[in-house]
Amino acid sequence: MQAFRQIRAALTDLIPIEHAASALAVTDLFHRELDEYAELIVGPGGAPAGVMTRGDDASFSERCRTALELCGMPAAAIEHQRALATWFENKRAFFKVEWHAASEGTIEPAAACYFRRRPEVDEVLDKLGGMGVTPAVRDHVRRVAETVDKTTFHFVAAAFRPGQPIQHKLYFSQFVPADLRAQVAQRLERVFDLYGLDGPAREQWRRHHARCVPGGEPTIFVSIRCTGDEVAPTFKIDYPDVPPALASLWLDGEGRTSVLRDAGLACDLAGANRLTFLGVRFTRGEDGPALKYYADVPTAD
Repeated sequence: MQAFRQIRAALTDLIPIEHAASALAVTDLFHRELDEYAELIVGPGGAPAGVMTRGDDASFSERCRTALELCGMPAAAIEHQRALATWFENKRAFFKVEWHAASEGTIEPAAACYFRRRPEVDEVLDKLGGMGVTPAVRDHVRRVAETVDKTTFHFVAAAFRPGQPIQHKLYFSQFVPADLRAQVAQRLERVFDLYGLDGPAREQWRRHHARCVPGGEPTIFVSIRCTGDEVAPTFKIDYPDVPPALASLWLDGEGRTSVLRDAGLACDLAGANRLTFLGVRFTRGEDGPALKYYADVPTAD
């Protein structure tokens, strides 16, 4: 149970002591899964702090529902998770829970469920229509899929927070062997166009994208999100296998020092020497990207 214990210790370090017990109660639901796959999540300054794991059966899906209840998620969120688990037959499911700093020293949970079944874009858009997603939002999702030259989704996901509408999250994979690097970069340029993102944030992406794509034949991920009637003005690129020093280059000055500290903290607490993924989020109206750090806890073979 080494990975499970390491995740527990990391969350105890990251979450204020008065809130740690409730966070660990959620984490303890997945002790078996965490020993097989455990990803620690750390945001700027250590907030949010969270964990992701995965499962492949109805028992895992049921414990995800229990976790949502413990986190105080509304009935609509619990029903939506149930609908996704049924649709995808409880297979290749992932569950993430985070704790965000809120007002007056409180924390607020956030959770998300993911299914890695690679369904066709048309199938997903039909399902989303049945879930109340408007034609305008579905048209936007289709345009993103066409922009990144994908006919399937890598992950279909949903994110939940108390008092907020359900967020549909959709992930596209981008295979980046050496002979496709220029082509993938061109696709991402078109995503920036589609979201109306220009200026300093885009220039930062142009400076740092190539160096954050590792050698060999890596896969990066582009993710978008929406509610039933609104497209979020943001998208995220997840880069694999990024050392903290490389992650820090995305920001300048004191920001670089902060990234090096926070990314290094994620790696240290996970017992890893580099980030499994660096999440780089671009949002319309913001001058620079927001970063998030994901580090897998090494597990025994």
